[in-house]
Amino acid sequence: MIPGVLVPLALVVSAQAQDAVSLQVVRKGQAGQSVPALVLTPNLDADRLDVDIACGGATASWKGGAPSGKPVRLELATRPGRHTCTGTLRAAFTDGSEGDMPLQFEVEMVEPMTVTVDPASVDTSARRLTLILDRPAGRVEVSATTPDGQAAGSGFIEGAGAAAGTPLEVSWDGSAEVARVSVKAYDTDGFWAAVDLFPWYYEIPHEDVIFASGKAAIADTEAPKLTAARAEIDKVVARYGGLARIHLYVGGYTDRVGPFESNLILSRDRAAAIARWFRTEGFSGPIFYQGFGERGLAVHTADEVPEPANRRAIYIVAAQPPPVTDAMPGDRWQAME
Repeated sequence: MIPGVLVPLALVVSAQAQDAVSLQVVRKGQAGQSVPALVLTPNLDADRLDVDIACGGATASWKGGAPSGKPVRLELATRPGRHTCTGTLRAAFTDGSEGDMPLQFEVEMVEPMTVTVDPASVDTSARRLTLILDRPAGRVEVSATTPDGQAAGSGFIEGAGAAAGTPLEVSWDGSAEVARVSVKAYDTDGFWAAVDLFPWYYEIPHEDVIFASGKAAIADTEAPKLTAARAEIDKVVARYGGLARIHLYVGGYTDRVGPFESNLILSRDRAAAIARWFRTEGFSGPIFYQGFGERGLAVHTADEVPEPANRRAIYIVAAQPPPVTDAMPGDRWQAME
């Protein structure tokens, strides 16, 4: 329900036609969702209603007749903030009465509500998550969806006006595999915001490309390894692509031979080369790459110890950035154009 409040004003007309028009102000709107408004309802058949209003960079007007009991709504697409609206109302009715009055009332337009979900709190096994609103909390609804788009459970909590910034835990029922979790949260005014979460990612099994020492060019003899990996990527896209746009993340690593910064750059360049190969070969979704260098070692070694298992790459398929972990110790993914 959009917030509104009755305004105790009456049109000044002849004594036999007092309260000829009822006025209601929808005092609050949310950018991108609703706007404040003035609603006029004639209590007599009106030959003419002339209304002009201005506030917060917005203007609205109505000129025309209206039957008794039929609301006339003037929406006010104001800038964000609090505003004083002013205007005039003139009316003439079929019974011969007429009148006019000044209009003045307050409205507010708020920015879109923010819903923040800590990715680490999304537990698809326990079927729960934690979120925070930047407004006093009303009802929070959550629903889960399977990879083939079927319902996988739902749940809700009543926020009971919990203060902005209060962590709210909500859970859902069901037992099927979850590929998407949709959250819709309301504030105490009835405004809402929604967010879709895709709490999964797949690391694609593959045979690592072998690069020449200190180089980032992919030899033609290594291409079949990437072709095989591409086939595995396509399987995941086929399974989950109906729910979300699928992203590919390529991370590169080195062993501990050589300077740390040089290894970081080399791992990034090799990840970029692999990402570019997938783009050239037709992967149409967003591709990101990142170099982890000597961080996230597969095999822990002393410095300057060569270890082939650490000279590797990972290919992650997901609908949102994968979480930072010991194995993926960074979130500075760069987009491949």
